[in-house]
Amino acid sequence: MTAGRRDKLIVIQRGTPTTDDYGGETIVWATLASEYAAVFYGRGDERRQAAMEQGQQAAVFQCLSNTSTRSVNLEDRISQGGSLWNIVGISPDTPKRGEIEFATVRAL
Repeated sequence: MTAGRRDKLIVIQRGTPTTDDYGGETIVWATLASEYAAVFYGRGDERRQAAMEQGQQAAVFQCLSNTSTRSVNLEDRISQGGSLWNIVGISPDTPKRGEIEFATVRAL
Protein backbone atom coordinates (compact mmCIF):
# COMPACT_ATOMS: atom_id res chain seq x y z
CA MET A 1 0.00 0.00 0.00
CA THR A 2 1.36 3.41 -0.89
CA ALA A 3 1.08 6.54 1.20
CA GLY A 4 0.60 9.98 -0.33
CA ARG A 5 2.79 10.65 -3.35
CA ARG A 6 4.99 7.61 -2.79
CA ASP A 7 3.45 5.78 -5.71
CA LYS A 8 6.48 4.54 -7.69
CA LEU A 9 7.93 1.15 -6.86
CA ILE A 10 11.73 1.31 -6.84
CA VAL A 11 14.36 -1.37 -6.39
CA ILE A 12 17.49 -0.43 -4.48
CA GLN A 13 20.44 -2.49 -5.65
CA ARG A 14 23.84 -3.19 -4.14
CA GLY A 15 26.82 -4.24 -6.24
CA THR A 16 29.28 -6.95 -5.29
CA PRO A 17 32.62 -7.22 -7.09
CA THR A 18 33.25 -10.64 -8.61
CA THR A 19 35.77 -12.16 -10.98
CA ASP A 20 34.58 -13.02 -14.48
CA ASP A 21 35.66 -16.03 -16.56
CA TYR A 22 38.64 -14.07 -17.92
CA GLY A 23 40.00 -13.02 -14.52
CA GLY A 24 38.65 -9.48 -14.75
CA GLU A 25 36.61 -7.78 -12.08
CA THR A 26 32.92 -7.17 -12.70
CA ILE A 27 30.02 -5.99 -10.54
CA VAL A 28 27.00 -8.20 -9.88
CA TRP A 29 23.94 -6.25 -8.74
CA ALA A 30 21.43 -7.72 -6.27
CA THR A 31 18.24 -6.34 -4.73
CA LEU A 32 18.80 -4.71 -1.36
CA ALA A 33 15.21 -3.49 -0.93
CA SER A 34 12.00 -2.69 -2.80
CA GLU A 35 10.26 0.48 -1.63
CA TYR A 36 7.59 2.91 -2.74
CA ALA A 37 8.93 6.39 -3.44
CA ALA A 38 7.88 9.84 -4.53
CA VAL A 39 10.00 10.90 -7.50
CA PHE A 40 10.97 14.53 -8.13
CA TYR A 41 12.80 15.24 -11.37
CA GLY A 42 15.26 18.14 -11.63
CA ARG A 43 13.90 21.55 -12.58
CA GLY A 44 13.93 22.48 -16.25
CA ASP A 45 17.06 24.63 -15.96
CA GLU A 46 18.87 21.83 -14.08
CA ARG A 47 17.88 19.31 -16.78
CA ARG A 48 19.06 21.57 -19.59
CA GLN A 49 22.37 22.28 -17.83
CA ALA A 50 22.98 18.58 -17.10
CA ALA A 51 22.15 17.63 -20.69
CA MET A 52 24.60 20.20 -22.04
CA GLU A 53 27.37 19.13 -19.67
CA GLN A 54 27.19 15.36 -19.42
CA GLY A 55 23.93 14.03 -20.80
CA GLN A 56 22.54 13.27 -17.35
CA GLN A 57 19.12 13.64 -15.80
CA ALA A 58 18.68 14.33 -12.08
CA ALA A 59 15.95 13.02 -9.78
CA VAL A 60 15.27 12.76 -6.07
CA PHE A 61 13.61 9.63 -4.68
CA GLN A 62 11.83 10.19 -1.36
CA CYS A 63 11.05 7.06 0.69
CA LEU A 64 9.94 6.22 4.18
CA SER A 65 12.89 5.88 6.53
CA ASN A 66 13.30 2.30 7.71
CA THR A 67 16.09 -0.17 8.39
CA SER A 68 16.55 -0.95 4.68
CA THR A 69 16.58 2.63 3.40
CA ARG A 70 18.91 3.80 6.18
CA SER A 71 21.45 1.14 5.11
CA VAL A 72 21.76 2.55 1.56
CA ASN A 73 25.12 4.08 0.63
CA LEU A 74 26.57 6.04 -2.29
CA GLU A 75 27.82 2.88 -4.01
CA ASP A 76 24.25 1.55 -4.36
CA ARG A 77 21.85 2.39 -7.18
CA ILE A 78 18.12 2.61 -7.85
CA SER A 79 16.23 0.83 -10.60
CA GLN A 80 12.89 2.38 -11.52
CA GLY A 81 10.78 2.31 -14.64
CA GLY A 82 13.43 0.54 -16.70
CA SER A 83 16.14 3.09 -15.82
CA LEU A 84 19.15 2.87 -13.54
CA TRP A 85 19.91 5.80 -11.25
CA ASN A 86 23.29 6.32 -9.55
CA ILE A 87 22.98 7.66 -6.02
CA VAL A 88 25.01 10.87 -5.59
CA GLY A 89 23.62 12.12 -2.29
CA ILE A 90 21.60 10.91 0.68
CA SER A 91 19.66 13.28 2.91
CA PRO A 92 19.68 11.92 6.42
CA ASP A 93 16.48 10.79 8.04
CA THR A 94 14.35 13.58 9.39
CA PRO A 95 12.72 12.00 12.44
CA LYS A 96 9.83 14.45 12.38
CA ARG A 97 8.94 13.47 8.82
CA GLY A 98 10.21 9.87 8.93
CA GLU A 99 11.54 10.14 5.38
CA ILE A 100 14.86 9.75 3.59
CA GLU A 101 15.83 11.19 0.21
CA PHE A 102 18.22 9.90 -2.42
CA ALA A 103 19.62 12.40 -4.96
CA THR A 104 20.41 10.53 -8.15
CA VAL A 105 21.55 10.96 -11.74
CA ARG A 106 20.74 8.85 -14.77
CA ALA A 107 22.98 8.73 -17.81
CA LEU A 108 20.91 9.23 -20.95
